[in-house]
Formats: sequence, structure tokens, C-alpha cells
Amino acid sequence: MKNIFFAFLSCTLVFLSCKKDDPTIELRYDADNFSSPALPAGTFDAGQRFPASIVDNYVGRTLDEVDFYIQDKPVDCEILIYGEGTSSSPGTLLYSKNVINQVSANSWNTHNLSAPVEIKNEDLWIVVRLVHTSLIRSIGCDEGPARTNGDWMLGEGETDWRTYRDISTNPNTGENVNVNWNIRGILSEE
Repeated sequence: MKNIFFAFLSCTLVFLSCKKDDPTIELRYDADNFSSPALPAGTFDAGQRFPASIVDNYVGRTLDEVDFYIQDKPVDCEILIYGEGTSSSPGTLLYSKNVINQVSANSWNTHNLSAPVEIKNEDLWIVVRLVHTSLIRSIGCDEGPARTNGDWMLGEGETDWRTYRDISTNPNTGENVNVNWNIRGILSEE
């Protein structure tokens, strides 16, 4: 009986050791959720730009999921994926989906893309569009410091994307708010 047990244990260990490691590939600039900036009534696009120099390692894979942190639930929420544009503005819209019915407050939210986006050797923008009817704290952020391309924002009625650092000031210190959005792109396996 001991021999059967040891044979079973040995086979199990061999099977488990042969299992392919399956690390998740994330496109992200952020650290753990820390807070959320108070944004007034309006429509806001919070996004991250992943230049070709970052995504070229993953050409042939697909963007399958977007994870994002929501503190206070907005009136409306949409996931937008854009292709290459300029260094300060996204290009062609590759994917959009209204996800408000999937959004939970004070938590990480995951949206599985109904049509995965192929990773090409070009910039990729991952954006969360938020609609507010009053001042709320919707999109989550880390505590910084901001990384290049981790805090892009397009505000209500604006035509030019700017970093959140460029448009925000901490009322206590007078310094620009220096954070990264809690937005992450999850890629397919190879």
C-alpha cells in the first residue's frame, strides 16, 4: 500500500512540475490603489498610453481584459481602446464598450473584451470614460509618483489630452498631483 501511495505522489509531483508557468502579462504604470481624485460633474477620459517600445515585446498577443479601480460609482462608464496617434493623443478607436452595469464601487473591476485587440508594434491607449452628475471620486489612482504616460486625461469639453499632473493642484501643498491611474491591460498567453 505504501508503494502505491508513493507512486501516486511521485506521478503527481512530476505532473505539477511539468505544468507550464502561466504568468499574467499586465500593461500598467500604477501601484496599489491609494485614493481617487475628486472630479466635478462632466465627462472625463482617464487613460494610459503604452508606446510601441513597450508593447513590441508582445506583438501577436491580444489585449483580453481591462482592470480598473472605481471608488464612487459614476453615472456612466465606458472602456475605450485606441491605436497609435501622437505622443499626447490617441489614434483610431479600436474597441469601446459601456460597462456601467458591471461596475462596483470601492473595488477593482474587470472587463473582458468581447473582441480582443491584437497587439501590434504601435502605441496602445487604454482609457476609462467616466460620466459624473456631481463632484465624486470615481477613478482610482496610486500614491505616485506619476510615471510617463500613466496619468493622461481628457476633460469635459476639452480637445487636448493632458497629464493629470498638468491640470491638478494639491490644495494643501500647492504642488501638482502626482499619481498614476489604476488601469491595467491584461494580455493573452503566447
